[in-house]
Amino acid sequence: MFPIRVFCGSLLATVLLTDALCLGEDSATPRSRAVLQKVTISFQQGVDGYSGTVDSEIWALAPHTILESNPNSSTDADNDGGESQCVLRFDGIIGKGKAQVPPQATIHSARLLVSAFDQGSTVNLHRMLVPFDRSVTWSSMVSGISADGMEAARHKDAFTFGKIAANSSEIVFDVTDTVRTWVGGEPNQGWVFLNTGGNGWDFYASEFDDVSQRPRLVVEYSLPSRVSEVVRTPEK
Repeated sequence: MFPIRVFCGSLLATVLLTDALCLGEDSATPRSRAVLQKVTISFQQGVDGYSGTVDSEIWALAPHTILESNPNSSTDADNDGGESQCVLRFDGIIGKGKAQVPPQATIHSARLLVSAFDQGSTVNLHRMLVPFDRSVTWSSMVSGISADGMEAARHKDAFTFGKIAANSSEIVFDVTDTVRTWVGGEPNQGWVFLNTGGNGWDFYASEFDDVSQRPRLVVEYSLPSRVSEVVRTPEK
């Protein structure tokens, strides 16, 4: 056998022909088969027209204050005597549009990347189970958010020790399981960052001037796609 290339729309695939077929010994019949076509898509406020990021800090000492417009967020179990938490969501990421993850997609990986600028205590990332909007406050979330299986999932998606590497401030959270859950039909309510100690951990929010340091969600998925191949027809 030796490979040839065929096109099906924009997909380039390699298929095999037998030596006998190439020598003209038998007739050939075209047919199609399913292959997986991997796609990587990224969501970041202000990049490629995306504007669906909703994020904010909520703080126990300012329970009615809306902090959504702040350029950075701090999560701290003891922020001047009152806990602060951070919520983050990427709206409109799943759908049938060109810049969305299709509902029937197979999710291979999903990563949430944030740029930290102040290292602190270990921070856990939990999937939110209740909605929040841009005017979210400590009070509107009923005295903050608990990872109790009602407001946020008990199981953490990922965590960081709060450290910042010398050569990069980018922190990566593996959120593959949660994105798979959303693709499967569960509502996308985003995440909450919960600090396990009193040393605040800070990162840049979606309002930060440097677009490249805003939170980013990167998803790799695949869909079955039909490609043509040539098969050998048995001799009669």
